[in-house]
Amino acid sequence: MEEQEKEGIDWAEIFGHSVRFMILVWSLSMMTLGYMDKIRNDGAFLAGLTSGVLGSYGISVNKKKGGNNNNKDSKMVDNKDNTVGVQ
Repeated sequence: MEEQEKEGIDWAEIFGHSVRFMILVWSLSMMTLGYMDKIRNDGAFLAGLTSGVLGSYGISVNKKKGGNNNNKDSKMVDNKDNTVGVQ
């Protein structure tokens, strides 16, 4: 606590966080209004802006590759002796 009093308030850091927070609130509200069909907007731009601001705070969404399919257990099937569908 004493270190903060000696150094003073870092106004540049507070300003940076407040600007990023306002951009985040604006982009999320525009996305919400877009989903409610109140306004017409570019969802990709707003989603990119939101993810960029969240990324600056270290928050990211990791997408699984393959969705619900677990590719670790995939098996090769040998169909050389299979005659199904062959006439």
